Formats: sequence, structure tokens, C-alpha cells
Amino acid sequence: MEESMNILKAKDLFTAEDFPIEIRKQVHNGHTKIHMHDFYEFVFLETGISLHTYADKFTVLLPGDMFGIRPMEPHEYTRAKQAVLYNILFDIPALGDDYEEIRRLPGLKEIFEEKDSFEWRTIHLPLNKQISAVKIIKSAMEQQKAKDAGWKLAVKSCLVELLVLYAQSYKEMSYTPTDEPGGQVSYIYEALAFIEKYYQNPINVNQVARHCGISADYLTKCFKKFTGLTPIDYMKHYKLAKSVELIKDPKISIAQAASETGFDDHTYFSRLFKQVFGMSPSEFRKHSFPE
Repeated sequence: MEESMNILKAKDLFTAEDFPIEIRKQVHNGHTKIHMHDFYEFVFLETGISLHTYADKFTVLLPGDMFGIRPMEPHEYTRAKQAVLYNILFDIPALGDDYEEIRRLPGLKEIFEEKDSFEWRTIHLPLNKQISAVKIIKSAMEQQKAKDAGWKLAVKSCLVELLVLYAQSYKEMSYTPTDEPGGQVSYIYEALAFIEKYYQNPINVNQVARHCGISADYLTKCFKKFTGLTPIDYMKHYKLAKSVELIKDPKISIAQAASETGFDDHTYFSRLFKQVFGMSPSEFRKHSFPE
């Protein structure tokens, strides 16, 4: 690893002695230098937007996104715009006797087993779980600040609650529509699978809805209810994240990056890109991936 890598240490960030849990709120704008840390971290984005890089994978983070980062795994935030993040930092001893049960939950065993083949992914919490997550986090931060009797137990309880919430949402995202056909949740995941498979084509909401066997209006209603986003919003940001992966390659032209991510109108692509990231695709390439 390069010497310039910023390594964050638990001993410098965990403010309470012999208590390896710390919850922080941060507002990101612009660029946060690539870094890693010697503890586990879960992140929840409440508002705003940011581009996140982990293991050379680019993701556009949106409100309601939650993800975990393992110790000593480099990641960074770029092009953040009023991104309000909650950082849940902890070490394994914080979970005590609950650790063995927690590590077997969906989505968490992949993180805690620390296999080299770990596939990082973002979970987008349904609206009801977003509300729950904010309540849990704010309760933990109040306990952490007041340090009243039993506050450590209360903060640990909040951490466990958040990890369970993450696992439940992970399981929902891994849900197979054939398990329960015809329900609103099944439509959402059919739509997500279709978008992620055919994003390189100029698909629209009508096509996605037709694939799911429902009307575009009903798909939009279901999508908004469970994710807080419209299908159009999701498609735009998914395609933009994929375009960034191509833009980092100087051998690929901006026009080609647009075409290969389903934008048949290059002018529209550049305008949308600038709207989200604050600069044109060519400027982004120059500033983010200098030769």
C-alpha cells in the first residue's frame, strides 16, 4: 500500500476508554481522501449524494443507502454534495456474546468472515427501515453524548439493532421473485434485475413495467413506496455509476462511455453528469483520473 494512504486508528477515534463503539455524523462536500481503518464501519446516508469508490467499484450513493466496510479496506468519497453520513464504527469485542449469532445473519457473514473474495455491495433501505435507522442512530448518539447510567449497554443495543436491520434489508434485496410472485416486493426486484441486466440499452420505465407485467404508473408507485426513488431516478444513477467505471479508462471516449451505459443522447448524458457531479465528464476524468 502506498505510504500516502491515510490509516485511521481505533485508539484515536473511539473516545470512551475500553468501549469499542463510536457513532459519528458527518457532512461531506467534494472529496474525502482515500483511507482505511483498523476497525469495522457501517455507513448510512441520510441526505445528499456522493460517489463512493471501493475495490475499484464506483457507486453513486443516494439517501437511504447503507453499507459495511471491513478493516484495512481502502475506500473514498468523491463529488459529494451535502452528503449527510452516519458512521457506525466498532470492533468485534463490542458485540460480546451476540457476535456468533450476528455474524451468521444474511449479508453480515460475508463481511465478518473476511474472505478475499468478498463482494462489496450497497443496501438501499426501504423507507420504513430508513426511518427506523435514523431513530436508532440518533438514540445511540444521544446516549453516547449524555453518558448516563447504562449508556454503553444502550449504545451496544442500538448497534445490534442496526446490524439486524441491515441483515433484514440484505435478505430482502436477495429475495427471489419466484418465492412469492405477484407481490409489490417481487415487482421491485424484478425491475432491479431487469435494469441491472439491460442498463447498456436505452431502456425506459414502460419497458421495465412491461417486463414485470404491470403498468408504468403502478411500478412507479411500488418503487417509490419501497425505495423512496422513482424507477427513472434509479436508472439514471445506476447508469452514471457504470459510466464512471468507463470514464476512468483514457482509451475510452466520453461518447463511447455514454453509449455503452445506455445514453443514446450524448448531450443529455453530459448535462445529467454535470448536474449530479458538478462538472462535465471530461472535466471529471481530468480531475479524478490524471494520467
